[in-house]
Formats: sequence, structure tokens, C-alpha cells
Amino acid sequence: MNYRHGFHAGNFADLAKHAAMLTLLRLLRNNEKPLLVVDTHAGAGYYDLSNPDFARSKEAEAGIKYLMSRDVPESLKPLADYVRAKNAKAGFKGQIGIYPGSPVLILDHQRAGDQYVGCELRDDDYRLLHDRIEPRGQAIKADGYKVALQTIEGDEDLLYLIDPPFEKPDDYKRITETVRDVLTLRADARFLIWLPLKDLETFDSWLRHMEREIGEMAPMVVAELRLRPLWNPMKMNGCALVTVNAPEDFAPLLTAICEDVVATFGEAGGQARIRIL
Repeated sequence: MNYRHGFHAGNFADLAKHAAMLTLLRLLRNNEKPLLVVDTHAGAGYYDLSNPDFARSKEAEAGIKYLMSRDVPESLKPLADYVRAKNAKAGFKGQIGIYPGSPVLILDHQRAGDQYVGCELRDDDYRLLHDRIEPRGQAIKADGYKVALQTIEGDEDLLYLIDPPFEKPDDYKRITETVRDVLTLRADARFLIWLPLKDLETFDSWLRHMEREIGEMAPMVVAELRLRPLWNPMKMNGCALVTVNAPEDFAPLLTAICEDVVATFGEAGGQARIRIL
């Protein structure tokens, strides 16, 4: 399955990921150091939900548009308010015509002095990303895993968002290697990692590998959002959010986000699971 951002813009997984990112950014604002966010698979910046290439999946209708048509749970209100304001500013009064991806969302919530680097290899998405975030942020047409290791020498706080499209068979392996190698050089680096949940063994195998490679290097918070039981490996049955070195008060806030997303979008048998490793 291709998890290119545009195909799934505004779906339940985006809402969980972006609500978690907003929460992390809010908590990290209390730190005195400037923050550098490196987005290893940035996409196009934001998405036109009327684009036929992206609209045919109707994932936004079942995601952000559905959320905005009902009472929004407390943990998702900051994201919902932001998306509503972003659309109003773009001229979409009372409707959702665009969905801000991670690059735009992060830049809109950074402080003066904070920095953002977005990496994208697709030519079309890179051009859009460059046009949409420069000069506020930096767009790089490069392998985000490699860029992650090139951004560790400054004095800034570091937060890495790793959210690949999983088009390549080695993405799981490269995520683990990147986290391990960055932590070896910067033990205080933080990560927010998104992964699909189709079958349990794929995710559990990756998580076992992470635990072996990282060991005692840093604490992890593992959140599984299961919209339905994981009985059909051909479907995206949910997603996982894994944080490394998250602030101490982040776990209960992530728990609320995950429970609210599953309660809003889940089916019978859906559940949210949170573990601290």
C-alpha cells in the first residue's frame, strides 16, 4: 500500500499524527533553546481536497470533514480549530477545501528562532513544498534519513518527524537505523514516528527491532490506534504513533488523542493501546 501523503490527506491517521505534533510543539515551547524540526518525508506542504487524484479515496470525507460535522472531542479541538481557521483564511468559509500537511502545520506553530527542514524526493511534491514553505522553512530534495544525520551538530533542540510512504521494503529498517544513529550522537533528540497498522506481526517485528537497537538509549511511548481488529492484512486497520524522548507529560495527552480518534472513527472492536517502554 502507498502511503503518499496526498492520497490520505485529512484521514483519521493524519488527524492523530497532527494532533500529536501540535501537542509536542506546545510542550516544547517551554524550552529556552530554539527548536529544529526535521521532517524526513515532508510531502507537498498542504493539500487541495478537490484534487481528483486525492479526492477519489474519500478519506478526507471520512476524516477531517466528518470530524468537523460533529462535536469535536477536547483533545482534537486545537487541530480542528487550526484547520478551520486555515480554511477560512484561504477563502473556504464554512467548508474544508484544503488540509495543511505537517510542513505548514509545524511552521504555523513555531516560535521566532525555531527552524523547519522538510525533505522530499518526489519532483512534483518537492516543487510544491518549496513554493509553499520557503523562506519560512527550508525544503530539501534529498533522502530524509540521510539528512537526519546531517542536522545533529547545532545547539538546538531536535525533533524528527518520520512518516514515510512505505513504498520501499527497507523503510522499517531505515527508521530503526536512523533513530539509533541519531541517538548515538545526540542522546536528547526527540522523534515522532508514524506507521500503518495492517497486521500485528509487521508492527511487532519492527518494534522488537527498535527495542533491540535502542535498548536503554531513550524512553519510547508506543500508541496503537486500532479502528478494527487486525484480521485483514490487506486493509489499513489503524496506525501507530511512536515517540522517543517525549516530554514527561506527553503520554497522558497522547492517550487522550488516541482514545478520541478511535472513539470517533473506529468500528466495533476498535481500541487504543498505549505503552511506555
